[in-house]
Amino acid sequence: MAFVDTRWILKGLCYVVGYCRVNIDPRAWLSFPAATEWIGITKRSLGSCGSQFFGAFGQAFLAVLIFFIRDWRLAQFVMAAPMGLVAVYIWFIPESARWLLDRGRAEEAKELILKAAAINRRTVPQSLFEKIAVNKTVEKGGIRVLIRSPVLRKRFLILTLPWFALNLSYFCLTFNVGKFGLDIFLTQLLFGLTEIPAHLLCFWLLELAGRKLSLMSTVLVGGLLCLCILAVPAGNAVGVTVLAIMGRILMNWAGSVCNVYIQELFPTSSRQTATGLGGIATRVAGLLAPPLNLLAVYHYSIPIVVFSSLTLVGGSLAFLLPETQGRELVDSTAQAEVQRNIAVMKTRADPNMPEQTGSRSTKL
Repeated sequence: MAFVDTRWILKGLCYVVGYCRVNIDPRAWLSFPAATEWIGITKRSLGSCGSQFFGAFGQAFLAVLIFFIRDWRLAQFVMAAPMGLVAVYIWFIPESARWLLDRGRAEEAKELILKAAAINRRTVPQSLFEKIAVNKTVEKGGIRVLIRSPVLRKRFLILTLPWFALNLSYFCLTFNVGKFGLDIFLTQLLFGLTEIPAHLLCFWLLELAGRKLSLMSTVLVGGLLCLCILAVPAGNAVGVTVLAIMGRILMNWAGSVCNVYIQELFPTSSRQTATGLGGIATRVAGLLAPPLNLLAVYHYSIPIVVFSSLTLVGGSLAFLLPETQGRELVDSTAQAEVQRNIAVMKTRADPNMPEQTGSRSTKL
C-alpha cells in the first residue's frame, strides 16, 4: 500500500488487508476456536481475555506511533513489519485436537495430546484415550446444521443481537474519536490504555459472575452510559469523552464475553461456523456505523439513541441464554441438544439432578 499512487488500487489493497487482518488478528474469528479448544475449563476465559489485552495495547501504541510518524507511507512500513514474524510462526501452531477428532483423525489428535502433555510435563491417563472413540462417521457442520437445529439456531440468534449492537456502539464511538472535543491522539491513547484493565477485569468477572450475567451487565450498563452522553451540556468535552471512554470500555468488555460465550455454546462441528457468522454480524455493524453517524446532521442524538437502544434490547435478550461456566465443551449437535433437554428437565422437576454432557465427550 505504501507504494501505490492510484486511489482505486489503494482501496482494493485496503480490502485485502482488512480480510487478512480478520483471519490473523489475535482477537479474530479463526484464532478463537483454535485457542479455546486447547484450554481447559478453569483457564478458558483467561486465554480469551489475555489475547485481547494485546489488542488494547496495540491501539494505545498506534496513537503514539502516528503522533511521531505523520507520513502515512512510512507508517505503513512500520505497522507491517511485525506481520513478518506472524508469517513465520503461524505455520508451527498445532491444529485443534477436538477438530481433528470431529473429522475422524483420531491418531493425529492423540499425537498432539501427547506432545502437549510432554511440554507441560504431564502424563496422559489411559482413560482419556479410552474415551476417544475412533468414529468413522464425521458429523457435518456448516450453516445448514446451525439453522436446522432448534437449540443452536436459538442460541445463535439471541447471541448475535447483543454482539451486533455492542459493535455498532463501539464503532460509532470509535469513528467519532475526533469529535469529542479533545485532541484526537490523546483520545485514541486513552481508548487503548483504558481497555487494558478492562480485559483484565473481564477475566475476573467471567469467573465470579459467569458468562450470562457478565454479558447482560456489561451490555446494559454500557448502553446506559452511552445514553447519558445526551445529558452532558454542549461544550463539555471532558464529560463527553469520559462517558464515551467508559461506554467503549464496557462494549469491548462485552465483546470479550461474547468471544468466550460463543465458543462454549456451540459444539465442535459448528463452533467455527457460528463464530464466523457472528464475526460477519460484527463487521456489518462496522459498515453501518458511519452512515448511522451521518444522521447526526438531522439531530445529534439520533445515532446515540439508535445504538444505545439496540444494546439495551440485546442485553435483555441475553437472559434467555444458558450459563456455560464450568462446563465441558460439547463435541456434537446431539450433545448440545441433550444438554439443553437435561437442563429443562432439571428446572421443571428435580433441581438436584446431575448434569450430563453426552456419552462421547472427549473431556479435552
